[in-house]
Amino acid sequence: MSLLRTVSFSFLGLVLLLQLCGCKDNDEVGKMGLNSEAFYARYNRYIADWLEGEKQRAGEEIAKIEKSLAEAADEEEQKRLQSSLAEFQRQVDRAEFRQGLGDFFAFKDPVELPENLVWEDGMDAPDIGDPAAKKGGVFNYFWTTFPPTVRQIGSNSNNGARGDLYDLIEVYLVHFHPVTQQIIPGIAKEWALSEDGRTVYFRLHPEAKFNDGHPIEAEDFLTWARLRLADQVDSIYFKQAIREQFAQFSVYGPHLLGITLPEAKSKDFMPYECGSIGPGATHFFKDFGPDFEERYQWIVPPTSAPYRMDPEDLVKGESLTLTRVDDWWLRDRKFYRNRFNADKIVYRVINNPTKAWELFRAGELDYFGITLPEYYYDRSEMPAVFDGYVERSTWYNQYPRLPWGLYFNTAEPPLDNKMIRRGLAYATNWDKVIDVVFRGDFSRLDGFTSGYGKITNPDVTARPFSINKAREAFAAAGYTREDKDGILMNEQGKRLEVSLTFTSTPERAKIMVVLKEEARKAGVNYILDGLEATSAYKKVVSKEHQGYFSAWQFTPPAPAYYEYFHSRNAYDEKGNRKAQTNNVFSYADDRMDVLTDNYRNARTMEELIENAHEIQAIVAEEDLFIPGYTNEFSRVATWRWVRWPDTEETRFAPPLSYIPMESYVYWIDEDIKEETLEAKRKGTTFPEVERVVEAYRTQPKLEEPAPSEPRQEINLEEGIEE
Repeated sequence: MSLLRTVSFSFLGLVLLLQLCGCKDNDEVGKMGLNSEAFYARYNRYIADWLEGEKQRAGEEIAKIEKSLAEAADEEEQKRLQSSLAEFQRQVDRAEFRQGLGDFFAFKDPVELPENLVWEDGMDAPDIGDPAAKKGGVFNYFWTTFPPTVRQIGSNSNNGARGDLYDLIEVYLVHFHPVTQQIIPGIAKEWALSEDGRTVYFRLHPEAKFNDGHPIEAEDFLTWARLRLADQVDSIYFKQAIREQFAQFSVYGPHLLGITLPEAKSKDFMPYECGSIGPGATHFFKDFGPDFEERYQWIVPPTSAPYRMDPEDLVKGESLTLTRVDDWWLRDRKFYRNRFNADKIVYRVINNPTKAWELFRAGELDYFGITLPEYYYDRSEMPAVFDGYVERSTWYNQYPRLPWGLYFNTAEPPLDNKMIRRGLAYATNWDKVIDVVFRGDFSRLDGFTSGYGKITNPDVTARPFSINKAREAFAAAGYTREDKDGILMNEQGKRLEVSLTFTSTPERAKIMVVLKEEARKAGVNYILDGLEATSAYKKVVSKEHQGYFSAWQFTPPAPAYYEYFHSRNAYDEKGNRKAQTNNVFSYADDRMDVLTDNYRNARTMEELIENAHEIQAIVAEEDLFIPGYTNEFSRVATWRWVRWPDTEETRFAPPLSYIPMESYVYWIDEDIKEETLEAKRKGTTFPEVERVVEAYRTQPKLEEPAPSEPRQEINLEEGIEE
């Protein structure tokens, strides 16, 4: 697990945080096995009733708005009402379209397939990786914590190991090419768009198999949905996404699938919107039932991935090993043949990064992220690097910038006051963090979603550190006098204090101390709440935090907003905070609800951009998120037997990778490993390698500070681990 990483993977248009579908069935609880046929019938009835209810609800809202519109004299109010009216009419149109489709889960005759479809296969895109890559060897890496479960869905499944076990290695119907951003085939051999632009048809590879050898068929993608809709599965994210963001799953035979959305979207995104899902192993879940989460707690089911986990390869609390499937059906096919090369990937649990670094120095780990200046400038200045045994690489990517910063829970006083949040934005000195902790290598992040090209609002910029502006905002909120410690108080004597929850690592502790000491100058007392990673995450998704320092990782090509800012993911029908959603801001606003609905249902790129820009402007104006820092490179240290591509198609790693390791284009050269270990024993050396890969660099080159330059120091609080 990277030292600077919190993973919250989400698919465009799929992982949209959501309400429970409410499709409970008491009969299902007592049965074992998926019993899919009966489930599909029940769910189809549920969707039919739900759509009728949604249409009626929207119709009632339309009547209210029309009455208000007739009475509204203010022009701005008229515009607001007209916008709301259009959205509710759109909801009616979507519901009526879906009612016209028939069953949500449908089994059709192949003759019902539309004629004159234009099939695409994406094979004109360049290959990925390096033909020189070798299969074999073991890649040794580490996690700082052991996952609370290895289930793909259900309670605690959205943990830091999820990407390594599923999201980064599974093959979906289609994928985005990580260099050109073209749609490329996965399990689908080809795809076609319906005339109305709402349905994508996928023709599956007949040879497609799960990694246990069982064939993958069209109905397995219905099982993907069926598993996430089950009452036995705590899967809030997907229950509403499947209900609201899909209109129909249609099976036309073993290898032909249709997926329909309620509205047409950009044709550039549409195949990915529908096709960024993997199959559910229908044949595997014979014991599916009310004890699902407990029964499958430590079982990785068959997936479409090139790696499997055997039961003996999981040692709880210590390690987990993935084994490459030798006869993986995609092994020799374009886009996959030069990737996933190591025979085994071993993840050891090493809680202390300093200990992990020592194990890397000893050659027991093959790869270590050294993006942090402490590692790059100081710790990696070592004999193994000078002697050429370990190679350092600086690799520039084009991955959307992770939103490192402070996430405020607006349901928690005093953060329910906008002027308090405004003051904190001015009182939080990220430039000092960049200078002191990151030695000037990083830069200030401007907003919640940066690095998405035209989708990013260029007018949104971060508030600068300003003691005067911070105190002005605090005064507007009633905090005007200081106590003996210099902390502001209101008329009731309440001190201006805010708790900041964060994952307790030495680097993050240093960041928090800088922020705390600087904020005191503006009269704020940040209470530092450093927790173990799992505990921090549970506290935040339970909405029990005030401020949270972290970053949520978005998957290209576009960010998600509904899950983070729609009121449905903030509060339930009774007004209680809704746990286990990504709206960690507890933010609810009518205008934001309209915008996030419009964004996720955008028909064109222009519509998507327009809504995205306004959403970003509101997030900045409301100071829900204080942008922190960013960088456009990863620095890694690897033993020289870890090899990387150097081809026209792939320079080191594809640019749409967060860190190089996650592209799986590396390989282990056993001959070089033997040569290196022999050289170490004999004391012979190789030339030092300091690699800089700028093929995907987007910013002008900056002069990097020399390691010996003096830098400002800051006192660390007692008890913080070094």
